[in-house]
Amino acid sequence: MSVDAFVLVHGGFHGAWCWDRLLPHLGKPALAVDLPGRGKHPAPMEEVNIEACVRSVITDMDAAGLERVVLVGHSLGGATVPVVAAAAPDRVAHLVLISCIMAPDGGAVIDAFPDETRELMRRRLGESTEAKSEMDETTHRELLGADMSEEEIRWVLQHVGPDSKHLFTDRASRAGLPQTLPRTYVRLRRDDAVPWELQEDMIALLPGLQIEEIDSGHNVMITQPRELARRLNAIAENA
Repeated sequence: MSVDAFVLVHGGFHGAWCWDRLLPHLGKPALAVDLPGRGKHPAPMEEVNIEACVRSVITDMDAAGLERVVLVGHSLGGATVPVVAAAAPDRVAHLVLISCIMAPDGGAVIDAFPDETRELMRRRLGESTEAKSEMDETTHRELLGADMSEEEIRWVLQHVGPDSKHLFTDRASRAGLPQTLPRTYVRLRRDDAVPWELQEDMIALLPGLQIEEIDSGHNVMITQPRELARRLNAIAENA
Protein backbone atom coordinates (compact mmCIF):
# COMPACT_ATOMS: atom_id res chain seq x y z
CA MET A 1 0.00 0.00 0.00
CA SER A 2 1.59 3.27 -1.10
CA VAL A 3 2.01 6.45 0.89
CA ASP A 4 -0.26 9.38 -0.01
CA ALA A 5 1.95 12.17 1.29
CA PHE A 6 4.27 13.54 3.90
CA VAL A 7 2.66 15.37 6.82
CA LEU A 8 5.13 17.90 8.21
CA VAL A 9 4.71 19.21 11.77
CA HIS A 10 6.81 22.19 12.81
CA GLY A 11 8.53 22.81 16.12
CA GLY A 12 8.28 25.50 18.76
CA PHE A 13 7.83 29.17 17.79
CA HIS A 14 7.69 28.09 14.11
CA GLY A 15 4.86 27.40 11.68
CA ALA A 16 4.20 25.63 8.40
CA TRP A 17 6.39 28.23 6.68
CA CYS A 18 9.57 26.57 7.98
CA TRP A 19 9.18 23.70 5.48
CA ASP A 20 8.94 25.97 2.40
CA ARG A 21 12.50 25.30 1.20
CA LEU A 22 12.12 21.54 1.65
CA LEU A 23 8.88 21.08 -0.28
CA PRO A 24 10.29 21.34 -3.84
CA HIS A 25 12.70 18.47 -3.13
CA LEU A 26 10.19 15.94 -1.82
CA GLY A 27 9.21 13.08 -4.09
CA LYS A 28 5.61 12.91 -2.86
CA PRO A 29 2.95 15.50 -2.04
CA ALA A 30 3.36 17.13 1.35
CA LEU A 31 0.99 18.73 3.82
CA ALA A 32 2.82 21.25 6.02
CA VAL A 33 0.47 21.97 8.89
CA ASP A 34 0.14 24.95 11.18
CA LEU A 35 -0.42 23.86 14.75
CA PRO A 36 -3.03 25.88 16.67
CA GLY A 37 -2.02 29.41 17.60
CA ARG A 38 -0.34 30.35 14.33
CA GLY A 39 -0.78 30.63 10.58
CA LYS A 40 -4.01 29.08 9.34
CA HIS A 41 -5.12 28.12 12.84
CA PRO A 42 -5.15 31.23 15.07
CA ALA A 43 -6.08 30.53 18.68
CA PRO A 44 -5.40 31.98 22.12
CA MET A 45 -2.26 30.40 23.57
CA GLU A 46 -4.29 29.36 26.63
CA GLU A 47 -6.10 26.90 24.32
CA VAL A 48 -2.95 25.58 22.61
CA ASN A 49 -2.15 22.27 24.26
CA ILE A 50 -1.08 18.84 23.06
CA GLU A 51 -4.64 17.58 22.77
CA ALA A 52 -5.55 20.54 20.57
CA CYS A 53 -2.45 20.03 18.41
CA VAL A 54 -3.17 16.32 17.90
CA ARG A 55 -6.77 17.05 16.99
CA SER A 56 -5.67 19.80 14.57
CA VAL A 57 -3.18 17.58 12.71
CA ILE A 58 -5.72 14.79 12.26
CA THR A 59 -8.37 17.28 11.13
CA ASP A 60 -5.95 18.70 8.53
CA MET A 61 -5.18 15.17 7.31
CA ASP A 62 -8.91 14.47 7.00
CA ALA A 63 -9.50 17.70 5.08
CA ALA A 64 -6.69 16.82 2.65
CA GLY A 65 -8.08 13.32 2.16
CA LEU A 66 -4.89 11.63 3.34
CA GLU A 67 -5.23 7.99 4.34
CA ARG A 68 -1.62 6.80 4.73
CA VAL A 69 1.26 9.19 5.42
CA VAL A 70 4.84 9.57 6.51
CA LEU A 71 4.38 11.71 9.63
CA VAL A 72 7.33 14.04 10.24
CA GLY A 73 7.91 16.16 13.33
CA HIS A 74 10.69 18.65 14.05
CA SER A 75 11.91 19.79 17.46
CA LEU A 76 8.91 20.49 19.74
CA GLY A 77 6.78 18.77 17.12
CA GLY A 78 7.94 15.69 19.02
CA ALA A 79 5.37 16.55 21.70
CA THR A 80 2.61 16.07 19.13
CA VAL A 81 3.51 13.55 16.42
CA PRO A 82 3.94 10.40 18.55
CA VAL A 83 0.52 11.09 20.06
CA VAL A 84 -0.97 11.57 16.56
CA ALA A 85 0.56 8.23 15.53
CA ALA A 86 -0.90 6.59 18.64
CA ALA A 87 -4.33 8.07 17.90
CA ALA A 88 -4.34 7.08 14.21
CA PRO A 89 -1.80 4.24 13.84
CA ASP A 90 -3.42 2.78 10.70
CA ARG A 91 -2.82 6.06 8.87
CA VAL A 92 0.88 6.44 9.71
CA ALA A 93 3.21 4.35 7.56
CA HIS A 94 6.36 5.75 9.18
CA LEU A 95 7.02 8.19 12.03
CA VAL A 96 10.00 10.52 11.56
CA LEU A 97 11.40 12.65 14.38
CA ILE A 98 13.89 15.34 13.35
CA SER A 99 15.94 16.37 16.40
CA CYS A 100 12.74 16.14 18.40
CA ILE A 101 12.18 16.70 22.06
CA MET A 102 9.64 14.27 23.48
CA ALA A 103 7.96 13.40 26.74
CA PRO A 104 8.29 10.21 28.74
CA ASP A 105 5.07 8.31 28.04
CA GLY A 106 2.39 9.80 30.26
CA GLY A 107 4.67 12.70 31.23
CA ALA A 108 5.51 16.18 29.98
CA VAL A 109 8.29 17.22 27.59
CA ILE A 110 10.03 19.19 30.30
CA ASP A 111 10.23 16.03 32.45
CA ALA A 112 12.62 14.47 29.91
CA PHE A 113 15.30 17.15 30.28
CA PRO A 114 18.30 16.61 32.59
CA ASP A 115 18.10 18.71 35.76
CA GLU A 116 20.37 21.56 34.64
CA THR A 117 18.78 21.77 31.19
CA ARG A 118 15.30 21.65 32.71
CA GLU A 119 16.05 24.73 34.80
CA LEU A 120 17.39 26.58 31.75
CA MET A 121 14.23 25.70 29.86
CA ARG A 122 12.07 26.94 32.74
CA ARG A 123 13.93 30.27 32.63
CA ARG A 124 13.42 30.52 28.87
CA LEU A 125 9.72 29.86 29.28
CA GLY A 126 9.56 32.61 31.90
CA GLU A 127 8.04 32.90 35.34
CA SER A 128 4.72 34.32 34.20
CA THR A 129 1.61 32.18 34.71
CA GLU A 130 0.22 33.12 31.29
CA ALA A 131 0.43 30.45 28.59
CA LYS A 132 2.21 32.54 25.96
CA SER A 133 5.99 32.27 25.73
CA GLU A 134 8.30 34.22 23.42
CA MET A 135 12.03 34.24 22.72
CA ASP A 136 14.03 37.30 21.75
CA GLU A 137 16.21 37.63 18.66
CA THR A 138 19.41 36.90 20.58
CA THR A 139 18.06 33.58 21.84
CA HIS A 140 16.76 32.55 18.42
CA ARG A 141 20.16 33.32 16.91
CA GLU A 142 21.93 31.39 19.65
CA LEU A 143 19.77 28.29 19.22
CA LEU A 144 19.27 28.26 15.45
CA GLY A 145 22.19 30.09 13.88
CA ALA A 146 25.00 27.51 14.02
CA ASP A 147 25.05 26.88 10.28
CA MET A 148 22.61 29.46 8.96
CA SER A 149 23.56 32.29 6.64
CA GLU A 150 22.54 35.80 7.64
CA GLU A 151 19.85 35.69 4.94
CA GLU A 152 18.48 32.44 6.35
CA ILE A 153 18.42 33.58 9.96
CA ARG A 154 16.79 36.89 9.02
CA TRP A 155 14.10 34.99 7.10
CA VAL A 156 13.43 32.85 10.17
CA LEU A 157 13.34 35.89 12.46
CA GLN A 158 10.71 37.50 10.20
CA HIS A 159 8.43 34.50 10.73
CA VAL A 160 8.89 33.16 14.27
CA GLY A 161 6.29 33.99 16.87
CA PRO A 162 5.06 33.08 20.33
CA ASP A 163 4.23 29.58 21.47
CA SER A 164 2.39 27.90 24.30
CA LYS A 165 4.01 26.71 27.52
CA HIS A 166 1.43 23.93 27.59
CA LEU A 167 3.38 22.07 24.89
CA PHE A 168 6.29 21.79 27.33
CA THR A 169 4.32 21.13 30.49
CA ASP A 170 1.18 19.17 29.56
CA ARG A 171 1.17 15.40 30.06
CA ALA A 172 0.22 13.13 27.18
CA SER A 173 0.05 9.41 26.57
CA ARG A 174 1.35 7.42 23.60
CA ALA A 175 -0.84 4.45 24.52
CA GLY A 176 -1.94 2.83 21.29
CA LEU A 177 1.33 3.43 19.43
CA PRO A 178 2.14 0.02 17.94
CA GLN A 179 5.62 -1.27 18.68
CA THR A 180 5.73 -2.45 15.06
CA LEU A 181 5.14 1.01 13.58
CA PRO A 182 8.35 1.96 11.71
CA ARG A 183 10.08 4.99 13.23
CA THR A 184 13.21 7.01 12.54
CA TYR A 185 15.05 9.68 14.51
CA VAL A 186 17.10 12.12 12.41
CA ARG A 187 19.96 13.25 14.64
CA LEU A 188 21.65 16.60 13.90
CA ARG A 189 25.31 16.93 14.77
CA ARG A 190 25.51 20.73 15.15
CA ASP A 191 22.21 21.38 16.84
CA ASP A 192 22.44 24.00 19.59
CA ALA A 193 18.70 23.96 20.36
CA VAL A 194 18.56 20.20 21.02
CA PRO A 195 22.22 19.30 21.60
CA TRP A 196 23.67 15.94 20.58
CA GLU A 197 23.60 14.52 24.13
CA LEU A 198 19.99 15.61 24.66
CA GLN A 199 19.02 13.99 21.36
CA GLU A 200 20.48 10.76 22.75
CA ASP A 201 18.25 11.08 25.83
CA MET A 202 15.23 11.61 23.58
CA ILE A 203 16.05 8.59 21.44
CA ALA A 204 16.02 6.44 24.59
CA LEU A 205 12.39 7.42 25.24
CA LEU A 206 11.01 5.64 22.17
CA PRO A 207 12.32 2.11 21.61
CA GLY A 208 12.79 0.77 18.11
CA LEU A 209 14.01 3.95 16.42
CA GLN A 210 16.17 3.74 13.34
CA ILE A 211 18.83 6.47 13.44
CA GLU A 212 19.86 8.81 10.63
CA GLU A 213 22.51 11.51 11.11
CA ILE A 214 23.01 14.82 9.30
CA ASP A 215 25.85 17.26 9.93
CA SER A 216 23.53 20.21 10.47
CA GLY A 217 22.26 22.77 12.91
CA HIS A 218 18.71 22.79 14.21
CA ASN A 219 16.78 24.03 11.15
CA VAL A 220 18.03 21.41 8.71
CA MET A 221 14.95 21.86 6.50
CA ILE A 222 16.21 25.38 5.75
CA THR A 223 19.97 24.89 5.62
CA GLN A 224 20.11 21.45 3.98
CA PRO A 225 16.71 20.84 2.35
CA ARG A 226 18.05 18.56 -0.38
CA GLU A 227 19.86 16.29 2.08
CA LEU A 228 16.86 16.06 4.38
CA ALA A 229 14.58 15.40 1.40
CA ARG A 230 16.89 12.60 0.26
CA ARG A 231 16.46 10.85 3.63
CA LEU A 232 12.68 11.43 3.72
CA ASN A 233 12.17 10.29 0.14
CA ALA A 234 14.01 7.05 0.87
CA ILE A 235 11.77 6.44 3.88
CA ALA A 236 8.62 7.08 1.83
CA GLU A 237 9.76 4.79 -0.96
CA ASN A 238 10.19 1.93 1.50
CA ALA A 239 7.07 2.61 3.57
